[in-house]
Amino acid sequence: MDILLALLGILVFSLILGELFEKFKLPAVPGELISGVILGPAILNWIQPNEVLNGFSEVSLFFIVLLIGVEVTVDLIRKNTSKGFGFTITSFIIPVTLMFVVSFYLFHLHILQALALSVSVGVPSISIISVIIKQYNLLETLDGRIILASVVFTDIIAFSIISIETDFIKILYIIPAIAIFLVILFILDNYIKKNTDAVVGIFKKLHAGDRGEKIIFGSVIISGLLVASIFQFLGVSYILGAFFAGMIISEVMVGKELQGILTRTLNRINEGFFIPIFFGIAGLLVIVPEKSYILLAVVLSSVSILVGGGLTYFRSGKILKMVRRRTTAGILGGRGAVGIIIATIAVNQNIINPEMYTIAVISTIIISVIMTPFVQRQYRDSYEKLSEFQT
Repeated sequence: MDILLALLGILVFSLILGELFEKFKLPAVPGELISGVILGPAILNWIQPNEVLNGFSEVSLFFIVLLIGVEVTVDLIRKNTSKGFGFTITSFIIPVTLMFVVSFYLFHLHILQALALSVSVGVPSISIISVIIKQYNLLETLDGRIILASVVFTDIIAFSIISIETDFIKILYIIPAIAIFLVILFILDNYIKKNTDAVVGIFKKLHAGDRGEKIIFGSVIISGLLVASIFQFLGVSYILGAFFAGMIISEVMVGKELQGILTRTLNRINEGFFIPIFFGIAGLLVIVPEKSYILLAVVLSSVSILVGGGLTYFRSGKILKMVRRRTTAGILGGRGAVGIIIATIAVNQNIINPEMYTIAVISTIIISVIMTPFVQRQYRDSYEKLSEFQT
């Protein structure tokens, strides 16, 4: 099929099914994945995965992760480290460890396959969770920031694991490289804060020019590509580089107005093209799995929902003051971009096979459909109360 027709078909189907899912108060991601499953070899076989589509997928992935980074601040990490990491343990580390044990010992997967599959199924997605937090005005509350910080820690760990998995020797320099970059990021953020007026003034002056907005937006993309390339050169996934590059673009650096323009522009491009294209293409890789793999999907999803959700439920009562336990478990049960990204990297690196990749996609859909309604239903009763506690 001609590449333009393939992109057209993927985009149309992804947007329609994504909107349909959102109409029923579910994340758009499962619908976008299902569109690819329908168009691909698993069902209709109208569009086949190929290198050109993989190229579009990687470009889309860069912009998706760059925006995720832009929406995360250094202060979010610095001020909520201890409490946020507590949720990282309950919602990710413990259930993923259990999933790994089940995959390795009961289903006899290779150790690398078991680890990659468990991480891709068990990792909460910051893209989904940040949207939920924004929708319910939780971003301005301390509880909301703690939840979001925990997902940032989780996703950094997940991206680091998949980078190390491709070559274990990388552990000798990947962790130090990430630590050094975070230190540089903190130092840079501190310097910018001390000179906010001067730095913001430079960007405002540039923005006021005839082609200022174009230059600034182009500079953001260039900086993202540069940092992503450096990480790729070091043997770390370029995805982690794009994430950190986005974090550099903060409100204290470019100003609130320009930050809003950049975020809205990236968000429109992503939601209108890159996100549906990426997940539609991701769905093309799904195949019809054997019964044993379907059982594995059910088991892994159950562990994530029952163990991860259960531990988060009890943990939230000790950490959070405003958000209900069931709502917190539902929010941190959000699955989407990050898990599929991890699975996509793993299948492209031949760490997992297409059937295991299919399990990751099926599990993402199952967990998202089951956990997200907890947020919708539980939050309605406490919406006004939560808004009163904004800090």
